[in-house]
Amino acid sequence: MVKLPNAFANYYRNFSYLAVFATTSETPKLVGAVSAMWATGLVVGGPVGSALAENKHATWRWAFYLNLPLVGVGLLVAFLCMPHHHMQPKVTGRELIAKFDILGVACNLVWPFLFATYVTLSGTNWTWTSGEAWALFTVTLVVGIVWLLSIVFSIFTAKEDKAIPAHLLSRRDLLPIFVASGCAGAAYAITIYYAPLFFAFTRGRGAMEQSVRLLPFILVFIVTIMLTGGLLPLIGRYQIIYLLGGASTLAGAAAMVATMDANVSEAQIMGLEALLGFGLGLHFQHGVGISNVINKNNRDRVDGAVLCNMSQMCGIAMMLAIAGSIFQNVGFSLLKDALGAGSYSDDDIREALAGVASSVWRLANEKVRRDAIGAVADVISREFIIVVASGALCLLAAACMKREKLDYGRSRKHVQEQPGTESP
Repeated sequence: MVKLPNAFANYYRNFSYLAVFATTSETPKLVGAVSAMWATGLVVGGPVGSALAENKHATWRWAFYLNLPLVGVGLLVAFLCMPHHHMQPKVTGRELIAKFDILGVACNLVWPFLFATYVTLSGTNWTWTSGEAWALFTVTLVVGIVWLLSIVFSIFTAKEDKAIPAHLLSRRDLLPIFVASGCAGAAYAITIYYAPLFFAFTRGRGAMEQSVRLLPFILVFIVTIMLTGGLLPLIGRYQIIYLLGGASTLAGAAAMVATMDANVSEAQIMGLEALLGFGLGLHFQHGVGISNVINKNNRDRVDGAVLCNMSQMCGIAMMLAIAGSIFQNVGFSLLKDALGAGSYSDDDIREALAGVASSVWRLANEKVRRDAIGAVADVISREFIIVVASGALCLLAAACMKREKLDYGRSRKHVQEQPGTESP
């Protein structure tokens, strides 16, 4: 799996447990609850972290120190409450090591790091045509090809032991769900990262004020994702959920791109945030529960959860890397044009984009500062083109989904397999 921060890794493991132990009727509600709790952590964590960062006695370091006791409590609860289960209980540790897909896991760890490094450093630390950029691009491309070949041909491992269960990607009933999950991750990451930056640059809002202005997105997202988890077992037709989610995300993001400038009202941006929260809440993580119903054995259920989460987290990680590159490269060009060639050094412009106390913000006259703010607002609005593309791709994926009504165990008695068993 892609190496992720602890919060994301725990998030993934939670859904793996749901794939094995939850019944089909329970899964959508539990998925909604876990996703809502994750989002709630963002609501609480943002203001708390902001308050600590702005407190000269505590400083931002305490935002990290605070995690230590919380992690301890989480480990204790996991040890006491999480069930112990292995999909292959009769396999010894030595046999597991022998079956380990070392090439697939190594490529899965290395390639995202190489890709993120390439798009982050190119254009900032070195030019796109420099020897360093070409060397890193070549290594990234080679590792990506090796990774793809290891997935397709099961190099150094058996087909059933591959780190990435690519056999599910050939299934028409599951592939659109995986694609939509990746789109949701990408749109979520761009919104939650760049919407606060807009308020910081155009309105001069502090960390706490930025967090407060993100609440329309987060709160609507939480409510929608929980309602969707409760309604899915009732309606059963998941294609409708994805169509509505993709359309809402596309509409909200398109309006962001069209109207986001230095003069737009905060109320309008916050209203569009709420629309994006509604759209993403409809399709953010429900693919795990839908995959649980579609798949008929526990191995496929776990593999489906793996691909849903991998798609979503890769969407978050990869799109943030690309968005960062756009912000630094396109933003640098726009800001330099707005300030006038030769007016400020490249380092001053880079610092201005980073939000530090650059001479661009300290010394420029009112007109120059206004033009600079307009340039930064322009590049932030362009970031939401990624969200537009994500919404459009989600709509396309939804159009390719089966028009079926899933049985969540409400219309007839549902037989749930016991953990570790396979259907015939």
